[in-house]
Amino acid sequence: MTTDRPRFWKSIPFLLSTLLIIFSYLGFWWLSAPETISKEVLASDSAAALEQNKAQETIPEEKEISSSTQSQTEQPHFEVNPVSVIATPVALTPEPLVPELTVKEHVLQKGDTLYLVLSRLGVSDREIYDITKSSKKIYNLKKIHPGQKIAVAFDANEAQLASVAYEIDALNHLEILHSEGQFTAKKTTIPLELGIERRAGSITDTLYESARRLGVPPEVILDLSDIFAWDVDFGNDIRTGDHFNLVYEVYRKEGEIIRAGRVLAAEVTNRGETIRAYYFKPEGERGDYYNEKGRSLRKAFLKSPLRYRYISSGYKTRRLHPILKVNRPHLGIDFAAGRDTPVRAASDGVVTFAGWNGGYGKTVIIRHRNGYKTLYGHLSSFFRGIKKGKKVKQEDFIGRVGSTGLSTGPHLHYTLYKNGKAINPRKAEVLRGKPLGKEWLPPFSNKVALMDHYLYPIPDLLAISDSL
Repeated sequence: MTTDRPRFWKSIPFLLSTLLIIFSYLGFWWLSAPETISKEVLASDSAAALEQNKAQETIPEEKEISSSTQSQTEQPHFEVNPVSVIATPVALTPEPLVPELTVKEHVLQKGDTLYLVLSRLGVSDREIYDITKSSKKIYNLKKIHPGQKIAVAFDANEAQLASVAYEIDALNHLEILHSEGQFTAKKTTIPLELGIERRAGSITDTLYESARRLGVPPEVILDLSDIFAWDVDFGNDIRTGDHFNLVYEVYRKEGEIIRAGRVLAAEVTNRGETIRAYYFKPEGERGDYYNEKGRSLRKAFLKSPLRYRYISSGYKTRRLHPILKVNRPHLGIDFAAGRDTPVRAASDGVVTFAGWNGGYGKTVIIRHRNGYKTLYGHLSSFFRGIKKGKKVKQEDFIGRVGSTGLSTGPHLHYTLYKNGKAINPRKAEVLRGKPLGKEWLPPFSNKVALMDHYLYPIPDLLAISDSL
């Protein structure tokens, strides 16, 4: 007889296997659960930045199996996952800023004194004394001129003087710095740009007025008359329709012409005759003006020993004296000019007389070579060092125009003697200066060619601008 076992027993092995698997997974999970350590990241360089974020990083830590011989003091090894950190900029110590200054300026007026101006600007008496003393060797501030500017700088609270600046002229500035109770002065020269200007035109009245209308500086016009003084008398020889053409140096500051320089080349057409002059300086010699062939324009005697307004009386053998009211010879030329106009020596020579000379008043007489002698009368004063025995060069200043002696107004009486006899200075045949040596003719010819490009520019360029 066969006994049937319940079916339940048949499922026991399956249940045991299932439970075994479940307990195995639970054991494995329990044994391998990760241990977490909450750790605050410390870094000395970025502590301030990380403190602002107050962030704590949770870093998984994995224990390393240690051997029995491992030291108890050895720190455990951590494997840290990379962490992105945005660095907060660290504020560096800023450089000290230049303190703000309060600047006060004043344009000097007639009657102003240094003490008065600086006192009004807030400078103390002691500081004015120190400023004057520190700058005396560089520039004497007692010689300030109306129209010039003076500026004083203080600290922001106007408690302490920082500097004083004075405009000596358009080219030079004086600066006085105040630091730690000491004043230091220095003069600064403003660099200028050298350029060239050209002017040309017809003379409709006088050379001076015609040239001024074209913008030629007064000093250049006077130099032009001096260059041609041996050949053209611009006070009497000029006729309407005469022409001039010149090239001269100019000095610019920030594009503005500050002053004029030397005349480099010039041309004058007088009564149909054209005369040209070119400046040239041989090495080791004095520069002078020559015509296009290298012959000197300078003569042994100046045609006029001063820059005059007009000739008030010419060379005459018979003239009614304006004071004595009698007819007598006037063996010289009277040049009307402003009082104290400088008078120059007409040629190289030696002073033989300097003093009072009767109706001529204060007079200078100079002896020259080849029997010539010149007399300069009615002077107001003599230049320093002018006395008997003094050697002078052509164009050296010897005195100033006055009205001493028998005179009705400021003028210079000028007489030229030849072997003791008075001759007409305007008609005297005198020798010219020496021409250029042959060794200098090639470089001089190059200079002439260069200057001719300025004197006679291309017509199209001249139409655009008459200023080169």
